[in-house]
Amino acid sequence: MHDSATYKHTNIRGFHIATCEMPYVESVSVGIFIPVGSRHECEAENGSAHFAEHMIFKGTPTRNALDLAITIEGSGGSVNAFTTEDQTCLETRGPAELLPHLLEVMSDMLWNSTYPYEEVEREREVIAEEIVMYHENPSDHLHDLLSEALWPNHPMGRSITGSEASILGINADSLSAFTKKHYASEGITISVAGNTTHAEVLELVEKLLPQKTHEKSPYEQFAPRKPSNDVPSLHDQRKIEQSHLALAFHTSGRHSKDRHVLRMLSLLLGETMSSRLFQELREKRGLCYHIASDFSLYEDTGTFEIHAGLDSDRLEESILAIKLVINDILEKGFTEDELTLAKRFAMGQARIGLETPHSQMNWMGDSLTSFGKIVNPVDARNTLDSVTLDQLQELTKKVFLKENLAIASIGPHSEAEMQNLLQHLHFKHPRTVYAT
Repeated sequence: MHDSATYKHTNIRGFHIATCEMPYVESVSVGIFIPVGSRHECEAENGSAHFAEHMIFKGTPTRNALDLAITIEGSGGSVNAFTTEDQTCLETRGPAELLPHLLEVMSDMLWNSTYPYEEVEREREVIAEEIVMYHENPSDHLHDLLSEALWPNHPMGRSITGSEASILGINADSLSAFTKKHYASEGITISVAGNTTHAEVLELVEKLLPQKTHEKSPYEQFAPRKPSNDVPSLHDQRKIEQSHLALAFHTSGRHSKDRHVLRMLSLLLGETMSSRLFQELREKRGLCYHIASDFSLYEDTGTFEIHAGLDSDRLEESILAIKLVINDILEKGFTEDELTLAKRFAMGQARIGLETPHSQMNWMGDSLTSFGKIVNPVDARNTLDSVTLDQLQELTKKVFLKENLAIASIGPHSEAEMQNLLQHLHFKHPRTVYAT
């Protein structure tokens, strides 16, 4: 973080107001993070959080959809929004002098949307096309299949966009009720980074925020599945040349003391060109173009994932190679040289990753939404740098268990053929279940 960047944080009526003062830049980035996403929906509401995110661009009592676009873009700014399992975010960027205007328009969009009937019906068709687009793209659809395998019969296992059937049940009244329930809940964060001051931000947002907040939006907790030899798996047989495979292991959530170790494990296993999976499957064997690991952490659960796009004719060899890499790590662990290189990469990426107002805005928003405080980036880096080989070895033995595993796949093989191939996935260590 640049020496002149300063974090400040104030609570107003249950809202987090966070500022990163960066006087050396000419722009500002603003994000409003609402702690509600697809996991806060009941089954009948599936897709509502994402639908509402689309509709905040469609009109308020004083601005129609075109007005909202022109008033930000026409003044030199940009606006975007996204929905995840546990949050909705509206974000803008622009020259620093636009800050009062950007905040006013954002607050109008979030808290004064009118959900015109014609716009809702039109956007329903747009979202239906988005759902089809995701389904037709194997890498996107693989994510939905994996979520369903990981969290069956649970909100976390349903698609963020909803289904073509579920969005038919969403209308202007239900969207209005959904946002009134969730868009003024405690824990909403207004995150501003750039050439401004905390005092200026506080003065501007004080008159724009809702006067009351509700308690934090509830959600259905995830109960870890009971130990079993059966591995949940979903396969979509398609006439395509490449096979797409995803393995996921249940982990603890974002408050686990292991989260920094999990980050280092992902780096070492599959996030870089020097990682074990990349070297073994792509460089040594030429089995794939894409192979990577990643992890996701939520309030009460998480996952460690391996994704690959593989040659269908060599799928069995690929699965055996993945198993070989994991078993080698379980038996021998990583080396000191590997850990040193991964730490250097992590430290470098963490430093350059916070050079822009947009990245600082997201850091504060994610920190406050996840932990209720702004996590000091230097402290986070130091914690990551303190990870040891013993910690990594201990964590691998808790994560890479058949009892934690879920699998999703898309490709030309039949479901029976895939089930036969996946029987190769067994790991060498004592069978103890990871406590979530």
